[in-house]
Amino acid sequence: MSPSRAGFISGLAAGILSTTAVYLGWFTGGLPVVAIALWERQQRLIPLELFSFLIVRLKFAAKPLAFWGMMAGLVILQGLLGWLVVRWASRPLVRGILAWALFILVTGLPGVGPASAQLSDRAAAEGAVAAPWAVPLAIALYGLLFAIPFSVLIWLLSRRSVPPRTTGGMTRREVLSRGLVLVIAAAAGTSVARFITGTLAKVSAAAQSAFAKVTGLPPEITPNEQFYVVSKNPPGFDPVVDANKWSLQVDGLVGRPLRFTYADIKAMPSVEQVQTLECISNEVGGDLISNAHWRGVRMREVLMRAGGPSPKGVKVAFRCADGYTESIPIGDAMNPTTLLAYEMNGETLPTAHGFPLRLLIPGLFGMKNPKWITRIEVVDYDFQGYWEAAGWSDEAVVKTMSKFVTTSRFYPPGEIGLGGVAYGGDRGVIGVEYSTDDGKTWQKGEVKPALGPFTWVLWAAVWTPSQPGEYALKVRARDGVGIMQIAKATRTLPDGASGYHTLRVRVRK
Repeated sequence: MSPSRAGFISGLAAGILSTTAVYLGWFTGGLPVVAIALWERQQRLIPLELFSFLIVRLKFAAKPLAFWGMMAGLVILQGLLGWLVVRWASRPLVRGILAWALFILVTGLPGVGPASAQLSDRAAAEGAVAAPWAVPLAIALYGLLFAIPFSVLIWLLSRRSVPPRTTGGMTRREVLSRGLVLVIAAAAGTSVARFITGTLAKVSAAAQSAFAKVTGLPPEITPNEQFYVVSKNPPGFDPVVDANKWSLQVDGLVGRPLRFTYADIKAMPSVEQVQTLECISNEVGGDLISNAHWRGVRMREVLMRAGGPSPKGVKVAFRCADGYTESIPIGDAMNPTTLLAYEMNGETLPTAHGFPLRLLIPGLFGMKNPKWITRIEVVDYDFQGYWEAAGWSDEAVVKTMSKFVTTSRFYPPGEIGLGGVAYGGDRGVIGVEYSTDDGKTWQKGEVKPALGPFTWVLWAAVWTPSQPGEYALKVRARDGVGIMQIAKATRTLPDGASGYHTLRVRVRK
């Protein structure tokens, strides 16, 4: 075997071990902060237009495919590092040191800053303090998990003296090298296979849930398990916060910085509010929109207990247990309808939806409603949050939308029931119209009264086609201030999609 080939194979084998350690969060308390940091770096490198396209087209499968593609790429990258090492160095000790240094250079440097922030945010959520050297030390250890097995394997595969082979057998060198590869692969394979199986099951369940919701009118209140879930994190890496260790720090330009426990928050006067959330990545006719009954405390109550925001304050910034950041203007923060929620549909806020505390701001897209909040800071500058820094809208005001929920494309003659949902943010919806001739003429649909001023509405209509054939159905909504939904079709990036949801159907003879 040539030295270059041996270096690549040895790098791949060692890469499986080190990448598994990164994924499982070895040396960082089980939190895969380096994997998350590399994931976020990958998202920054992907053009925003491509990222938006993948989310819209692949939906629930987009993140698992992207994440596992990144992890596979990390293994291949370490194979290439092995190839480079054997070309640049010949002595075993030098090869090991070079492999360790290259690993840290290409893997550690892009991730050390974000990973340290991730670990610090997670520690804050659990009421602890993360040492600043914890992540650099972990990355150095990951480098050793690559360099040492690589050095052993390349030494075994590259030895010049090869004992005679017995007929049909293997040399001792081959037995040792293959055995080491099998041990490394077995250590990684079990956990990786378990995660892939779980991810595929979740993707399948989510897809089935999405299809089930569009077969008929959805319930006005979305059950917790059917409420759409979006976060910046790769699949399976959302934080799990212990309420007994968690606390909320309120500081910055306030009268007296305070720290609230979970019990402190729940002891404050509570408010109930029915509110719809829609993801800014929701395409026209998409399913990233849901409605729930929430309970929490007014944001302004929390700020006032901390002495209130300074007149110099410009924005209120939020930091979360997963490293997510967001901000809103002071005026929005002091609005009595802005809540810090800890219950959802009569139950403790689920982990996937931000336990123990999340923000709710009527009329703004989901990105402005951060989850797993650990710190609230009043600042005197234009703080840009996680997605804003990537190019998404800072205002993120919901656009009026409407859609069909039926999935049928073929109908028998006679009466046909049409229906769906419409949403106008905090403006509400006062009317829904549908067209059966591609927008040439419009008829009014029947709109069910909304459950609150910040929720979607259900709409329905009965249509009797005049004759068999193909029809282009459209729907549009008018918001509570009388403005019609935007007709021009635009993509989700950077401030949400617009356009009329259109279905093409055939009525049989």
